[in-house]
This record gives sequence, C-alpha cells and structure tokens, in this order.
Amino acid sequence: MTILGIAIFFILMLIGAPIWSAMLMGGATIALFDVGQPLQTVSSQFFISADSWLLLAVPYFLFAGNLMTNFGLANRLFGFVENLIGHMRGGLPATGVITCAIFGALSGSSVATVVAVGSMLIPYMLKAGYKESEALGVIAVSGTLGQMIPPSIYMILFASIVQMDVSKLFLAGFVPGILITILLVMTAVILSKNKKQGLRKQATGKEVWSSFIESLPAFMMPVLVLGGIYAGVFTPTEAAAVAVVYVLLMGFIYERKNFNFKNFKNSALDALVTTTVIYIILGGATVLSNALTFANVPQAFTQFMISLPVSNEVTMGLILLVFLILGTVLDPVPILYIAVPIIFPVVQALGFSVTHFAILTITCMMVAQVTPPVGMSLFALSGFFRVPIGEVVKGSLPYLVALLIALGVLWFVPQLSTFSE
Repeated sequence: MTILGIAIFFILMLIGAPIWSAMLMGGATIALFDVGQPLQTVSSQFFISADSWLLLAVPYFLFAGNLMTNFGLANRLFGFVENLIGHMRGGLPATGVITCAIFGALSGSSVATVVAVGSMLIPYMLKAGYKESEALGVIAVSGTLGQMIPPSIYMILFASIVQMDVSKLFLAGFVPGILITILLVMTAVILSKNKKQGLRKQATGKEVWSSFIESLPAFMMPVLVLGGIYAGVFTPTEAAAVAVVYVLLMGFIYERKNFNFKNFKNSALDALVTTTVIYIILGGATVLSNALTFANVPQAFTQFMISLPVSNEVTMGLILLVFLILGTVLDPVPILYIAVPIIFPVVQALGFSVTHFAILTITCMMVAQVTPPVGMSLFALSGFFRVPIGEVVKGSLPYLVALLIALGVLWFVPQLSTFSE
C-alpha cells in the first residue's frame, strides 16, 4: 500500500491536480490502508499542521513586505542602489540583483520580488539596449535571494520542520546570501560587454547620500527585526508582528500619498492568499510525511544511504542532487515538507551540521524556483510581462549557473554557514 500511495501522489501530480490534494490522497491511502490509522487521525493531522507559534511569523512577514511595496517604501531602495552603482558597467543588472536581495529580504516572497523589482527595472534595461531575455533572466534568479537573506520564509518553514532555533538559521544565512549576491553581480558585469549600457550618469556624493537617507525607513526594518531577535527583546514571531507595526508607522510618516485603506486591504489579501496556499500545502504534506514515517520509509532510506560504499561528502552530494531533481517537478514548499523529514535522519546519522544542511537545502530551493518547467519566478515574470517562458529561461541560464556555483562553494566550504554554531 505504501507503493500505491506514492503512485497515487505522482499520478495526481502529473495529471495536474493541486499539489496539496495529491499529497493528501497519497498520504491518506498509506495511512488508512497500510498503517491502519483512523480517518479522524488523518484529518486532524491536516488541520493541526499549521498550529505552530513559529509558523505564525509567516503571514506577518508577508504582510509587512506587502505593505512596504504598496506604500512605496520599497521604491526608495531602488533609488539608492541606482544612484550608487547605476553608472557602472553592468550597473543596470547589478542594480537589479542588489535591489532584489534587499527587497526579497523585506518581502519574504520571491514572486512579489521579481514582479515589483522587474516592473521598476526591466523598462530601463530595455531602453538601454538589453535584450528582453537578459532583463527578465537577471530578475528571475535574483528574486530568489530573499529566501537566503534573513528574515526568510523558507528558513522559518525549515526550522519548524526540524525543530531548530530559527534565529541561528537567520544568522547563518548572511554570509551565503552575500556570497550569492556577489556571484550574481559578477555575472551581470561579465555579461555586460557594452560599457554604455548604464542607467544614468554617475550620481554626485550628495545625491547618493540623499537617496540613502530617504531609503533608511526601508533599510531599518530588517535591522529592527533581527536586532530585536538577537538582543533577546522578542521572538521571531513577535518580531514579525513588530515589523508590521513599524511599516504602518513609516508609511504614515513618509508615504502619506500611498497610505490608504486600498493599499492596506490589498496587502492583507495578498498575504492571506499566500499564507493560505502555504498552509494548505503544509496540511497535505504533513499527512503524506507522517504516513511515510509510520510506514518506516525514513528509516529504510536512512539505512540505504548509510550503507552506500561512498564517503559522507558524496552522500551529501547525492542528497543535493535529489533536491535539484525534485525542484524540476515540485515547488519548494512541498519539497521541504515531503523530502526534509525523510532526508533529515540521514543527515543526523552521518553527523552533518544541521545548519549547513539547512543552508544547502535552501540554496537548492532557490534553484528550484528558477528551474523549468515549474519554477515559480519564471512563470511570475512570464505572466506579468506577457512574454514566452522560454525567453525568461534563456536569460536566466547564466545566473542559474552562478547559483549552482554558489551551491558548490557552500557545499565544500561549510564554514561559510556554520560560523553561527
């Protein structure tokens, strides 16, 4: 029955059924007919899966990021980065990379990041002579940076799965996030052969300083959130709620024109929809994951991986390969909730650092977001700008290579992510 349940999951997924229903039906089949759990137990697993104090941070961070965008505070970030490096060779795509890194950390949503930053930057890039695929590609991959740079939604989800301290994971994401940002900027500069492809003339020191001061209300949100967490003032969930209050206050003070009920409502609805999708997927994934656990699948998988006649490093490489393959057919959230509970016991048995494994996993999830045919960022840009998805894929390939190089560096140099332990 375990094989039948897994088969039902894949068949439903292949015919286009919602991923949560595929996981729920596959998991329920195993739980009811193999493990022998009562239907009431299966249904309760679905509904109590989101009953977590830590997961409560997800809607608050999403809401704060949406408010930041709709109130116009995020636009100030673009203005500062534009003045700082917009005149340099590769300044336009590099501006996109850095803006995505900052904006992604604020919003917590890769899709929101690529749409918001793309709508600001891509018209400039096309006007400056960049091909449409080049403009779309850099934004697609750079939009994933917010999942590595804290506070990150994926880090919160991962921490809730393995029951680890999310504040340590936030701290561990800084260096990898900066590394990936640098590699993407380097890629942008290398690809920009025409030195005239710039956004503007070099800004004066006064203009740079002025735009920096204007961007401080946006920059200070992650400082407040992370500073409060590490100072022990509040928990990550409380920090997320504080972030909402902070953005409301900054919007009222600095963006009176955009501070209205319509933007507040749209921000709340967007956060509600995204959170609902995450929680429903979480419910289906929990049923499937628990069923597989009771069917001893994680234990069997652990014994199989440990028995392989290869080194621990090669085993980790195989695990990363599994994540990358799954990323071509599944979105990151179901991958996290299905694969991590199965693979995590292997990581523990082999003595790997949990923090290192978390950073590698999240990097693989970043790759999954821009891997066809189901990459969310690819479809978001394709749909918003009404261009063939092939154009987005074509432009994203060089930056995807840079992201894979970063994964390799983080794999072979664990100290980059374990310094916080």
